[in-house]
Amino acid sequence: MGGTRNLRGCHILRELTATRAVDHVGGLVRTLLHAPRTRKRSIAAATLGALALVGSLLVATPAQALNDTGTGGVFTPATGRILDTAKGTGGFSTPMEAGKYRTIQVTGLAGVPDDGTVGAVSLNATVGTAPGNGTLFGRPDADTSRTSMLIYNGNTGEYVSNTATVAVGADGTIQIMAETSARVILDVQGYYTANTDGTAAGGFVPVAGKRFIDTRSGLGAPKATIAPGKSVDIQVTGANDVPAGASGAVVNLIAINSTSSDGNLTPYATGSTKPLNSLHYTPSATTSIQAQVALSADGKMTIANSSSTINLVIDLQGYFTAAGQTGAVFTPGTGRAYDSRATGNTILGKNETRSIQVAGTAGVPVMGSGITAVVLTLIVSHGGSDGRAAVWADGTAKPDTTSINFQADEIRTNTVTVPLGANGKISLNNVADATNYVIDVQGWYADPLAPSLTCGSIYEDGSRFDALPDSLTCTATARAATSTGEQLSINGDDGKSVPLSASGPTTTSLVINPTLGTNIIDAYRLSADGTPISSNIITVGFGRWTDSTLESYPADGASMHHDEVELAAIPSDEGFLPDNAKTTFTLSMSPDMSSPIWQSDASDGTATVPADLLAQQQDYFWTASVTGSTTGSPESSLTSPIFSVHVDDSIDSETSFESEMQVMIGGGSVTKSTKVINKSSTKNYKKWTKKIGACYATQNGDTCSVTTSSSKTQDIQTAYGLSKGAVAAQLSISVSESTSYSTTMTSKPMKKGQRYFCSPVGTLYKYKIQKTVYTAGKYTYPTSGWLYTFNPYKNQIACKVG
Repeated sequence: MGGTRNLRGCHILRELTATRAVDHVGGLVRTLLHAPRTRKRSIAAATLGALALVGSLLVATPAQALNDTGTGGVFTPATGRILDTAKGTGGFSTPMEAGKYRTIQVTGLAGVPDDGTVGAVSLNATVGTAPGNGTLFGRPDADTSRTSMLIYNGNTGEYVSNTATVAVGADGTIQIMAETSARVILDVQGYYTANTDGTAAGGFVPVAGKRFIDTRSGLGAPKATIAPGKSVDIQVTGANDVPAGASGAVVNLIAINSTSSDGNLTPYATGSTKPLNSLHYTPSATTSIQAQVALSADGKMTIANSSSTINLVIDLQGYFTAAGQTGAVFTPGTGRAYDSRATGNTILGKNETRSIQVAGTAGVPVMGSGITAVVLTLIVSHGGSDGRAAVWADGTAKPDTTSINFQADEIRTNTVTVPLGANGKISLNNVADATNYVIDVQGWYADPLAPSLTCGSIYEDGSRFDALPDSLTCTATARAATSTGEQLSINGDDGKSVPLSASGPTTTSLVINPTLGTNIIDAYRLSADGTPISSNIITVGFGRWTDSTLESYPADGASMHHDEVELAAIPSDEGFLPDNAKTTFTLSMSPDMSSPIWQSDASDGTATVPADLLAQQQDYFWTASVTGSTTGSPESSLTSPIFSVHVDDSIDSETSFESEMQVMIGGGSVTKSTKVINKSSTKNYKKWTKKIGACYATQNGDTCSVTTSSSKTQDIQTAYGLSKGAVAAQLSISVSESTSYSTTMTSKPMKKGQRYFCSPVGTLYKYKIQKTVYTAGKYTYPTSGWLYTFNPYKNQIACKVG
């Protein structure tokens, strides 16, 4: 049976302190936010409408409802108007009736095919002339749950727009419903195919949030406002992490409008005909609207403006691939993933960042299923002040992007496409006074080639248990092979590999003996030569947190400046600290910790020693004591060994602990360690692919001699920043060793045309390289694919007839 790998990592300083964690938030909010616009109806009416809307938002949506898109589909840009209830487009010439669904034809219109290949449609929905606030909902049919498309208001003459993706029913229609009477306009941005392997144009690739256009500063576009009737051409590919040939992009358009009139933006592929699509922005405010935009052959989009003079900011959320390149495929779904007003949750405080579980909730697949990103409706419920929010993958650096802008006491929505953290969570940062947020699911993207991986319903990725089970049965499934020789490998070299079927999915299971600590179970889809194509990983931990040992940070015996001695206690991977854990640090000048000179207040895991207590060129000794309790357990404690720190102001402060902590607090990434893991060796391995001599029989009965006289220096594969020497040292071999071969080997009698060839003999090493990376208050453990090196024995070769 294969054994899991035991990962000695750490869960350090889960949030540090809230105030320091947000100190890096810059002045962008002061620039983007303006004075509240003039309301065009009474406050009383607005309040009544808002109260009615709160009731609708609190209605729970079903956990999951999928249409028949199966494994999901790729995106194809298309454009056209399929509904305008004021002009008869789509068969309706009267406003929506409150609370009643209307069936809207989608396929066969606006470039959407009517051949059964459409699984979902991407729409720009616009609502106006409503008597009060409300929600626009969409669904594929009456048997499927609805999804929130947008929140609208009842301000006279004002329109609200948002992007929404809705599953298409079997008859090629969707159904929409508004909570009040309203004019509704639906413009097609594109559609998703019902089923594909992701190699057609339109597979999705998420990016980690990137601001690439800002007309206020001249970033990516001229430094100038965009007047009514004017447009700006934007180069998207070739930079911004978007490759040439990409067929489309997912962007968040932020219109900064200081005028008293509203307007609209129309994004489209540069050089094509400008469509009717209108993304409405509000007067005297900043409006965020997501769009899925086709790109021209040279990778450009055009943003046309009307009605008002604005500045424009664009944040990139992802792109759609060119034909032949693999990207993630989309599956529509519905459900409420989060509501800060729900029982057990709390309102988000000013500048608070909150981690929110999305994978495994509201019908979204769990991590390990191949999921790469989710499409969410982000709803602000009564902003505590003018403000904004950002959403990004939990455990990664906070990008300089905005997901939604809002004003005080406003209810507003925007669609957000965001990758998930390794833990299946997103991070949500509120830059406003205390504000409530609601998050609904529109669907998700998944790698179509990644194998699914499960070790049972309770052993989900990131879970941890006190008791160690005798075994885990883990099952991996991969889609049909796309080329000859592909394999499905479960748990690497310690497990097994099976060939992939070309006609359908392949499933294999492995019984694993887990160990205390974090166990990593992986499934790889491999090419014929063993190169990883895609993978999924599940991490499951076993053991009590009090079984951990506390390790020092900085390293035991490190030198630091007297005014930068910040201490942290890191739990080893045999356990983890509970959420309510508090750490107290004690400092002494004695190695046995007698006569302490300082003790910290209880903290979340770090404390700074007062500089006036410390003398130059002096060793100090310290310990950390952690107290806390897990659910249903009494309070327990854990005490570290005795560590030391040396005070020396002559060291380079740039390498000090404090400077590193500032990078971590500011949202950057710090690589704590890089090491070889999962290493295994096969001795007396014959490297037949490295032929070092050969000869051929010209007739039956011939013998053939091979003479070798050569040498070989170690060829160490490296990744993730390790040098060849570091890899060799961790494998206990020499990177510079030169091995010689000097011998003659003669074959037995052979048949005509047979080949007699020889190879070196030695030890084959198989290994992976893993980083321990600290980013935004959390640890991740990125790992390379399998790497190999061969260490031949001196003057040892093997020969055979082939």
